[in-house]
Formats: sequence, C-alpha cells, structure tokens
Amino acid sequence: MGIFDTAVSVFTVYHTRLTFRDRFMGGIPKNPKIIEGWLRSKAGIEQEEEIRRATLRTLVELGADVRPDMSFEELEKASEALAVERQTNGFKVDEGGIYLESRAVKAMLKESINILYAGDRWGRTKKGPKSFFAERVFINPDRIRLDRSKPDGVALFIGHVSGPKGPQSTLTYHEYVERAAIEFDVLVMKDEVKGEHWPEVWVHAQENGLGALRSQGFGRFDIEDWAAKR
Repeated sequence: MGIFDTAVSVFTVYHTRLTFRDRFMGGIPKNPKIIEGWLRSKAGIEQEEEIRRATLRTLVELGADVRPDMSFEELEKASEALAVERQTNGFKVDEGGIYLESRAVKAMLKESINILYAGDRWGRTKKGPKSFFAERVFINPDRIRLDRSKPDGVALFIGHVSGPKGPQSTLTYHEYVERAAIEFDVLVMKDEVKGEHWPEVWVHAQENGLGALRSQGFGRFDIEDWAAKR
C-alpha cells in the first residue's frame, strides 16, 4: 500500500465475484511431465489391467507405436515418451495454490470493450474506448485465487493441421478447474466508465469467456456480485 492510498480517493472500487459455468482451462505453457500421472491414475480406474487397457486405447488414439501385448510398464514408458514431446498448458501456482493473473481479467474486459464500442470516442480526450479503458481501469489483486490448491484434472485436445509434411495431428493438454469461483476488485479512476456500459461489458464477457479454449465454449461464467466498495 502506498502512503497516499488512504488520503486520496482516485478510484471507485467495485467488488466482483464470478463463477465459471463449467471448465475453466489453464493457458500457461508448462512442462509436459506434469500430466504423465494423470494419463494413468485420474480416470477413476483402480485395477491395473483396466489401467493398462485404458492406457493402450489412449495411446492408440494418439498415434503412439504400441502393441496389444505390451505390459503396463512398457505402456508407461510409451506414454512418458509421448507426453514429453507434447505441449501442456496450465495454471501458475505458488504457496497459496493455483491462481489467475489480474492482467488476464483486464485483457478480457478490454476485448469486450473493443468489440462493443470500437469507433466510439470516450471522455474529454475523445480517445478510443479500448485505450480510455486501459488507462483508467485496474484489477486487484495481482494474483486472483481459484478457490482450490490444484487443478481438478487435465484434458486432452487433438487438432488437425496441414503443412509441408501433409495432414498431421496436434496434441495439447490443458489443466482445468470445474466451476471455480473467483473474487477481485475493479478499480475505476473517478468512476469515468459510464454506469450503463458495465452491464453490457459483463454480459458480453460472460459469453466470450476467460482463459484458454474460449472458441470451444470453455471459460464462460456468471457474474454473481458487482458492488461499489467506496
């Protein structure tokens, strides 16, 4: 806290709470080795033979060089070899658990502002809404907690691309949390974003989503609280 924070009221502060409707996908690139255990133990399968068969099916679907008679130990090695060659995206973590950086929320709001009001001019300076917003709206805290200590799971996504080598499949893993809730403050300089804009911005942002794989419908949420603190 700065020495003038309590003496000067530059910002109107809005407390915000939102809950994701389904999965919120992590988008931070991470070491693929973190998902090796998930491939074998997070599918609700306990018996070793069932795990072996499930692992075999998964590896076949991913194009790995495996045989039906391979032992579980051999399949483990095959899955590890496959995993380390692929990209994993997830969440940042510290001693308090996993978190979302505030800049991601601000980027989401700026995107909605630009979609809704591009071409308008805001304020005395007649700036474009996106620039006007970026200079006057801030998100606290820097690390927004995802109300749990670790991801709920890792999801596999297979895509298809064409290149010099012809059609190929791409493999990406994403950590996710299910129906997480987050809380943060939105600081608005002198309350200069008009009140009628905020419902439109939030309604658009809810459907546009937050986080990775938004084009697949992930990261949509509902605003549950928006209240001025001062």
